[in-house]
Amino acid sequence: MAPTYSRPVSVQRHRRRAGGVTLLVLVLLTTVAAALVSLVTGTSGAASARPAEAPRLAIAGDDIWTLGNHDNCRGPIRISVKTDPRQPGKVFATYHPGRFTGDGPGWAHNPVCKVRVQANWTFPAMLFTSKPVIAGPRGGTPVTQVLRTGPGLFGMGFATPYPHKPVSYYLLVP
Repeated sequence: MAPTYSRPVSVQRHRRRAGGVTLLVLVLLTTVAAALVSLVTGTSGAASARPAEAPRLAIAGDDIWTLGNHDNCRGPIRISVKTDPRQPGKVFATYHPGRFTGDGPGWAHNPVCKVRVQANWTFPAMLFTSKPVIAGPRGGTPVTQVLRTGPGLFGMGFATPYPHKPVSYYLLVP
């Protein structure tokens, strides 16, 4: 007769405790998220006439440093993220291009850099691409993109398809 194998009692107890700890962590995170939502929505009072800056934690600042589409053009794009309690589940991301520069005769002839910003808050990644952000030596016109995320706590990322330094946020959407 072949010997049967059973797990030692200590391993079985550890597995039971791990399940309880996971449940406790999940309950604590849910409680903290609910408290943050009630704090943000409860202290805001009446909805404002305009969207306001969203409560967020920035991981790597608010600027994307990127290359553009010709003659090694490069520069910063500042990200501004706003929410409006009257429009739950929507994020208004505005891309403010800074002063871009470039090299070579092509840049001297046409000092305009064109870049598209991509936003993501889903897993697996679904990239939501903006209208072109156009900038030159004097900066450029801001571009606003409406992102329909739904309400909740999100990890959001913003980047460009060219070599870049991205922006990441933990963001609370009403």
